[in-house]
Amino acid sequence: MSRHVRARQICTQLLRGSSTTSPPAALTLLNSRVVLQEQPFSRGEYQIRSYAAPRAPRVRKGGTSYAEVYTLEGITVGTFEEAVKMSGMFEALSVPQYYEIAQRFAEAIKHGSSPWSVRLLGQNRLSHKDLYEVGCIMRHIREPRSSQAFAVAMWASAAEMGSRPATISLARQLIHSHAWGQKSQLRSVEARFKQLVSEGKDPNVLTVEGEHLYELGKYDAAANMLRRALALDEKDFEWKSQCQLHLGKAYLKLKRPAEAREVFETISESGSAEADVELGQLLRSSDTEKAEQHLYTAAINGKPEMFHHLSEIAFENMNKAADEQTRKDQQRWAMEWSRLADPKVQF
Repeated sequence: MSRHVRARQICTQLLRGSSTTSPPAALTLLNSRVVLQEQPFSRGEYQIRSYAAPRAPRVRKGGTSYAEVYTLEGITVGTFEEAVKMSGMFEALSVPQYYEIAQRFAEAIKHGSSPWSVRLLGQNRLSHKDLYEVGCIMRHIREPRSSQAFAVAMWASAAEMGSRPATISLARQLIHSHAWGQKSQLRSVEARFKQLVSEGKDPNVLTVEGEHLYELGKYDAAANMLRRALALDEKDFEWKSQCQLHLGKAYLKLKRPAEAREVFETISESGSAEADVELGQLLRSSDTEKAEQHLYTAAINGKPEMFHHLSEIAFENMNKAADEQTRKDQQRWAMEWSRLADPKVQF
């Protein structure tokens, strides 16, 4: 049974007001890891929509020091434990050891080191692998926001020390947060990333560059870059689903809907809610039933705003209904979708 048929069955049970069948928990999105590992990629699965990409921190006007921005206040060993548990990764060191690295990093900034190029030697020596992983742990911490400042700084420092994953991950977050080229402190990281692009050997690198070209509105160039990434077909292609998603989006911008649909359907079956969103919008005018299936699947898998679209479709169907019973049924659907679109409603 496909995931969309199952979703439709649950949806029908919901409308009937069944008290014996509880809707399933939202499925974890597949192939959505945000960061690359130094070692061969693990296959952990987790959602990225629950937190925003960290932006490079700004020193406030009025003389706020780096030491005041990069503070561990509110970030404890317990905070690290929760983040590590949530990620399902980071087992090279114990949680206290990871936290100790964060303390040494913060202390170095307090004593005058640039956050973008912290390098400790001797007894306080930090490896770029360990520093990169601590930055990834910081990335999982939502509050306080200083955790996101730490994530950027740790990735930047690890990249300065030669970490390829840190270079790629930081380049991607700069692109997605529209900060590429905006921070003079990170120009060297951007230059190293461009060098990796020119080598053309890593599909993850080419994916990030394709995403960048897409963000710049260069859709044909983006599609070419993303196809190059997929052609490499490397086993450690961590961001393959994201590559396919952006290729589909580029095809839509290039007025090639049939090719876009083919790409989206491939990753939809692998569990991509983003692909279901795209398919729901793409099929809305040509195949309403399939559009509803994809929108509902997306809605219960981390995209609750899709309930709004389902409500709109139901109202449209109500207005086009040929008989009174159909009109009433569609009205009930529209009201139910509208209710579920309310973020205060527990589903």
